[in-house]
Amino acid sequence: MIEAELTPRTPVCSVWGSRQDGVPVVAVTGEVDIATAPLLRAELTTQLAQSPVKLVVDLREVTFFDSSGIGALLAAHRQAADLRVVADRAPVLRTLHYSGMESVFRVHPTLAEALTGPAR
Repeated sequence: MIEAELTPRTPVCSVWGSRQDGVPVVAVTGEVDIATAPLLRAELTTQLAQSPVKLVVDLREVTFFDSSGIGALLAAHRQAADLRVVADRAPVLRTLHYSGMESVFRVHPTLAEALTGPAR
C-alpha cells in the first residue's frame, strides 16, 4: 500500500505587469491552474483598468496551463480592444488548440511580434 500525505500546495506561479514600448504586458511564469489563475485575473484586471488600446499576455515561461487560464484570458478578451497572447511552449499551445481558443486569441511566438503586429 502506498500512502501519501496531502498538504496544501504553494502556488508555483508568478504574474507581473510591465510596459514594453508603451504597451502593457502581463508576464506569467510557472503553472496556471485553478489555484493560480486568480493571480492572472487580478493582474489582467489591473492592466485593463488603465483602458489600454493593446494588451499583451506573455505565456512563454508557463509550464502548465489549464481551463482556468483560458477563463482568465476570455474575461480579459471581452474587455480588451486588442488582446494578444505570446506562447511558444507545448503546454500552452496544446491547451489553446484543443479548446479552440487559438482562433479566438491572437497568438504570437515572440513578444516582438505581439508588440508590433497589426491590429485585427
